[in-house]
Amino acid sequence: MGIRFGVSYFGVRDIRHARADLDDIAEAGFSSVIHTFSEHDLRYHVEDVGRLVEETRSRGLEATLDPWGVGGLFGGEAYSERALVDLSCRQVDAHGHSVPACCPNAEETRSLLSRWTTTAISLDPDRLFWDEPHYHLGAFREDHPASPCCRCEACERAWRDAGGSGNLPPEGHHDLDSFRARSLSNLLRSAIETAAEHRAKHTLCLLPHGEHQGAGSDDWSLLSQLPGIDRMATDPYWMDRPVDPAEYVRSHAERLRAECSRTGHDMEVWVQGIRIRRSEEGSIVSAVAAAAQAGADSIAFWSYRGTERMASLTCEAPDSAWDAMRRAVREFSKP
Repeated sequence: MGIRFGVSYFGVRDIRHARADLDDIAEAGFSSVIHTFSEHDLRYHVEDVGRLVEETRSRGLEATLDPWGVGGLFGGEAYSERALVDLSCRQVDAHGHSVPACCPNAEETRSLLSRWTTTAISLDPDRLFWDEPHYHLGAFREDHPASPCCRCEACERAWRDAGGSGNLPPEGHHDLDSFRARSLSNLLRSAIETAAEHRAKHTLCLLPHGEHQGAGSDDWSLLSQLPGIDRMATDPYWMDRPVDPAEYVRSHAERLRAECSRTGHDMEVWVQGIRIRRSEEGSIVSAVAAAAQAGADSIAFWSYRGTERMASLTCEAPDSAWDAMRRAVREFSKP
């Protein structure tokens, strides 16, 4: 059996246009579509996303939902409404600043993610995609350098409840890194248990190991133990880094292969389909080749047609980027 291919899809809630796009994706030979499902969608577009799931599955494609930017704890450019309106559950960084992301240890955060999960599974997807769980990375603060999170009252309580002595350890302390990884793990465990009686499967996509110190997501051996996860993924996007794309993807894919070989999970690698410069679309195919050589069971692209619906992330030549993605699917999905 050849490699399965997926692609993310967002920015369109008009089902008339989505149908044509889904036909395009199916005809290109993809196996799955990952639909973003943000807090904005949770408030205004539940039925619209439900129609996307239905239309995706009707084409024989696996339909996956992604908690895009939910709580400011998952990957994505969407803002978290909860973090913006409820200051009591916000993370506090090492400088004492309140930041626009929910703390994994706050009860309000657990309730938000439970509500998201309950709603998501009511739309009958095939899979939930837990996208880059992490503490705040500082993406929304330009007035001072990013600082590690979180040091709020909920974290202090959780630290003591877990047997920690005194206050939270200083930044950079190993025990603090472990505590943050456990906090993310506990939050995800609760959400996955909410979906336990639904048939949906679960993918855990972790930030590239070692690339985001202090985000709480580098303890792959702990996070891979989450019950219900059957697929592990990572997304080594090379943008803004002075690296060879194929070698960068290869190094992270090989690390993921070692983890999946140890745990028995399916292995999925995400390949960059954003901010690809004109005439450099070949890097998409070479990155796919590197992931395939490392043993990926699934490869996915972020996102459909070179992310042309988001100007800040779009490839310079979206048509050419999409052609490169389709070429890679044809070449590497063969048995």
